[in-house]
Amino acid sequence: MSSPAPSVRLMHFADVHLGVETYGRYNPETGLNTRLEDFTQALNAAIDLALEANVDLAVFAGDAYKARDPNQTHQRAFAHALKRLTDAGVPVAMLVGNHDIPNTRGKANALEIYGLLGGAGVTILQMPDVATITTRKGDVLVAGMPYLTRSRVIAKEEVRDKTVEEVAHHMRDSYGQYIADLAARVAEHPDHIAVLTGHFTIADARVGVQGFLLNPAEPQIPVTDVALPQFDYVAMGHIHKHQEMNRGAHPPVVYCGSIDRLDFGERAEDKGFVLADVARRQANWKHVPLDTRRFLDIHVDTGDADDPTAVIVAEIARHPIARSVVKVSYKVSPEKAALIRTDDIRKALGAAHLTVALSRELPPAEALVRSQVLTEALTPEKALATYIDLQPRLVPRKDELLRHARPLFEALEQEEALR
Repeated sequence: MSSPAPSVRLMHFADVHLGVETYGRYNPETGLNTRLEDFTQALNAAIDLALEANVDLAVFAGDAYKARDPNQTHQRAFAHALKRLTDAGVPVAMLVGNHDIPNTRGKANALEIYGLLGGAGVTILQMPDVATITTRKGDVLVAGMPYLTRSRVIAKEEVRDKTVEEVAHHMRDSYGQYIADLAARVAEHPDHIAVLTGHFTIADARVGVQGFLLNPAEPQIPVTDVALPQFDYVAMGHIHKHQEMNRGAHPPVVYCGSIDRLDFGERAEDKGFVLADVARRQANWKHVPLDTRRFLDIHVDTGDADDPTAVIVAEIARHPIARSVVKVSYKVSPEKAALIRTDDIRKALGAAHLTVALSRELPPAEALVRSQVLTEALTPEKALATYIDLQPRLVPRKDELLRHARPLFEALEQEEALR
């Protein structure tokens, strides 16, 4: 072990999720999905800013890919970004997140290859462990607490036949014990900067609409188990919303957030990474936002307007539509629903990267009627007919629409008969 670094500037990033293609489209010039291009550009923009800031160390807090078995294109994009850091003399400590863990025990995790290939300056933390990272300023201790999978926990004898809540409680205690052990190990080197990086949920973290986190099987770890005085900075991943969990106390416990938006639930969140200047018992940090693709959810109430379409088009014009992913919903009275000119609305949305939906918000009474009459008990043809009856603009074309749909219904009946 060489001499300890008196201070370091680190890049803290996480939740890159290369492979997300939702709300993307095929780019004929590159042959890639535009959302893969978005996430790759965001990652490289973050690295540009980190290198301009002369970072000494990069800490990646998990989830490089969307899938546990990324394809070669996704691996190439991530490897190229990492190489830009290591070529500049910036070592990278990489923590395994839940999206990096294989479904089957014994298979390699998605990050393991970077360590096996002997990538200079890349350290993989795939189990609770402390690594000594040599930077240009000296050595730094990085303690890693990766995501604990529920399947491995319930394989233990002491938690068999336990309820979901009891298993989550056991997992919470396991996290606490692992982190305490890591703190004890770094305490053996009191003159070294110590960074903890974790990929799990801290209690009271704001998760937006990440519904996969809002379930009793996801353990909520008390911040007091994480914000231990042996650590000088805590670099968290897993939660996509940037936030600091230790209320300004030392050490800062920071979720850097994801580098780009995954869905409309994240539309109002700044996306980026964190730059932190860390010394023993001292850390100053800032979130660095990135210029990522906008997600716009536009709601319009046309009221009593004589031309409801004009009202919708005017509202669209108030928003930065260009290059955005857009949803538009509008309210219009049943009497004026036939005045909606969807072609004019779609023309107004022409500069958008993608229009996800253009839909009418139903009045509560009409929505209730629809929910009551459109049930699984109806045949597909009857369900379509009922739907058309609830749409004033479609009623004049009911016979024509049913005629064109009937061959599809007959094909479905034949498939069912063969099962």
